Formats: sequence, structure tokens, C-alpha cells
Amino acid sequence: MKKLIFTLALIMQTALLFASNDKKIVAQARQDNVKMYQQPGTCTHILKSLSTQDKIEIVRKYNENWTIVVVDGQVGYVLHSEIGKPAKNLEIKTLASAKTSRK
Repeated sequence: MKKLIFTLALIMQTALLFASNDKKIVAQARQDNVKMYQQPGTCTHILKSLSTQDKIEIVRKYNENWTIVVVDGQVGYVLHSEIGKPAKNLEIKTLASAKTSRK
């Protein structure tokens, strides 16, 4: 019985993990020269230096200081304080709008 409950709980967690959220939150850097790091720490490798023109896709909050982001297909960490609010003029894509229709 315990194995059955454990297996069901594991299946539910896996299903929730792979459930996709169609909406993507896109934001901007508050200023130019914002660093995107490989790991959540300022002593780690810098992947990119972001400008206010870059579209930053927010994946999720990592902890109280860091956010996991995607910029140009590259995943990294940016400090919360360096990310501005989502801009109204930036395009927010959904998976449904990104798919092409087949005929």
C-alpha cells in the first residue's frame, strides 16, 4: 500500500513538473550592462551583459535574490533588483501563437 501511494505521488509530481504554462513573462533590464550569470552568485561566470533593449523571459524566481531567465535561448540567473517590470510594448508570446497551422 505504501508503494502504491508513493508511486502515485511520484507520478503526480512528474506530471506537474512537465505541465507547461503557455504564457511567458517578458521583461527588460532596468539599465544597461546588467549581468546574466551562469549560477546564482556574482562570483560565477558571466554569460551575457544585458541592455534595456534585450527581451528577458522570466522562467521563475530561484530564491529571494535571483531569478532564472532566458535571453536569446540562453538560460542564466539575474538579480531581481536588475529586472524591471514587464513592459507593455514588449511582445508576450504563447505556445499556441508560436505554433504554425498545418493544412
